[in-house]
Amino acid sequence: MKFKNLAFFYLILDAILIAISSAFGAVELLNSQVAFICSTLILFASYFGYKSRVENKSVNYQLSEQELELFEDSEDEQIKNNDNSDNLNKKNFTTKSDKKLAKFRKIDILGAFKPLRLLSYFILIIAFFVLLRHGILEPIAFLAGLALMPLGVFCAGVFYGRK
Repeated sequence: MKFKNLAFFYLILDAILIAISSAFGAVELLNSQVAFICSTLILFASYFGYKSRVENKSVNYQLSEQELELFEDSEDEQIKNNDNSDNLNKKNFTTKSDKKLAKFRKIDILGAFKPLRLLSYFILIIAFFVLLRHGILEPIAFLAGLALMPLGVFCAGVFYGRK
């Protein structure tokens, strides 16, 4: 999905949220809009962070030592395939388990610590405490604004997944 389509989709969802929450009052409208704006900031910060990370990794990708060993093992197996099929079955089993272990070791959490994303979460926390301090926090309206983001991701996936 293109960024423009995603932004337009969330503008429509925000208009629906404004229409529904304004029926309940100004405080509920404020709470839902603050939560929605903060969650949108988090979404777009995550989007840009992961997008830049993927682009950097795809341009500068280098194999780790473990990945090189996996590729060398598979080449050795192909050579031994012509010589002995019994040894090949044993080797195949060990390399498949090695490949599974390598996938689990590749867990990378650097995307969670991007500065824009952390700043967005910080803004959400500050907004929550500002509303609480002024005595205008309405938890249901605040949660409705936050819940719209995952609901919107699901709807966008269904709607744009068909095209």
